[in-house]
Order: sequence, then C-alpha cells, then structure tokens
Amino acid sequence: MIMAQGDFSVAAVLDAARAMSCGETAQHDGPIRQHPNGWGILWHDNGEIRTLHGAGTFAEALPDIAIDEIRGSFLAVHVRHATLSKNSGVQFSHPLHHTSAETEWFMMHNGFLPTVYQQLGLTASHFDSAEYLHYIADQITPADLTRDYLQEKMARVAPGGSSGNAFFVTQEKAWAWQWYPEDTLFPHYFTLNRYQDKHTHYISSEVIPALGAASDWCQMNNHDLHEFNFAE
Repeated sequence: MIMAQGDFSVAAVLDAARAMSCGETAQHDGPIRQHPNGWGILWHDNGEIRTLHGAGTFAEALPDIAIDEIRGSFLAVHVRHATLSKNSGVQFSHPLHHTSAETEWFMMHNGFLPTVYQQLGLTASHFDSAEYLHYIADQITPADLTRDYLQEKMARVAPGGSSGNAFFVTQEKAWAWQWYPEDTLFPHYFTLNRYQDKHTHYISSEVIPALGAASDWCQMNNHDLHEFNFAE
C-alpha cells in the first residue's frame, strides 16, 4: 500500500502500487511478493473522499482506470494478498468503510489480525481487517486517534497476528500507523517507508526508487503514527 500527499503524479503513484503488487520493488525479508487478490484507490477531492475498488490483479486493471478523473492532493492505493483464500473478491478490497460517532472512517490494512474479533465479543472471525477497523474506529472521533490510543488498543489484542499497519482516513485527516508484534519473523516486510521533500510526502510498504532516490527514504519506527491534515 502507498499514500501520497502534496504535489505528485497520480500515474506514477498508481504505477508504484502496480510494481509492488507484481514484486518488482520487493527488497524485504517476507515470503509474499505477489498481491493478486483485489485492489482499491482512495483520494481526497474538493473536501470529499472518493474510492474505487476492483477484484483480481491491479496490473490487469490499471490500463482501464480513468487516471485523469483522480484529482486532489491526497491519494492512497492498496493491493491485496488475501491471507485466507475465502476472503477474496471485490467485497474484501480496501479501503474498508465504517461509520461511527458521525464520522466516516476508511482504512487500508497490511497484515493479518486473526484474534482481533475477540475484542468485539464475536464467537469467530469473518474478515479480520473489517473487524480491526471496527475495533479501532467505533465510537471515537478523529481527535481520539492518537498514538497512545492505538498502542493501548493493540496491547489488548491476543497474540497471533502479523501486523496492524494501516492508513486511516476521514474527510478531514489521514493517518499512517506502523504496528507489528515485537516477535515478528519479518520486521523488514512489515515496516513502512517514508519519503518527503518540499512538495510531496509518500508513505509506502516498500521503497519506490521511481518516486524518489532510495537513499532519501527512511523507515518508520514501530508504533509510529503520522497525521495528515487536509486543511493545511
């Protein structure tokens, strides 16, 4: 997954997502390099959140996407590798959506949290990412989404998950949240990367040299939270 804010090329960001989904930019320690199980795009345009979802591979879908219709100064793209094969199809594509406390929340998630359903009082998990969004965003306002809040929530989740890395988005703000358990086998794979210059800010699952020299990217620390205010 990748987000961009500021002055950027939509086509370049979409191609970066395609490259990641095909394994072209993979320089990590994880076993997953192909992401063929659906995709989603979110952008902030004139005060409104707009989304586009699809099934299958992003590489096949990209030529048919009307890139000129994607405008604004914020863009996020997610391409899925379904941990569970049953959770495949456009209905499982991110961004996911949840309305609570008069706030519309959108989320893109990278990882697997098979025990988070327990925090919702459910007897079994249906789709861990949707349960994660519900667990984090239910009954809060954007002002409540802080690093301390997220750390406290994740500390309650039983072991067994791989990562809670997420982009959270509302009409006014977006956040990039870095979280994985300290005993993860693949810390590099589950580390988000940042690039920032005077005009553009990228946060991405992988370093994308086509968007900025590899030496100018830096890794986020575990439990880092970066906030973006669309009014600025």
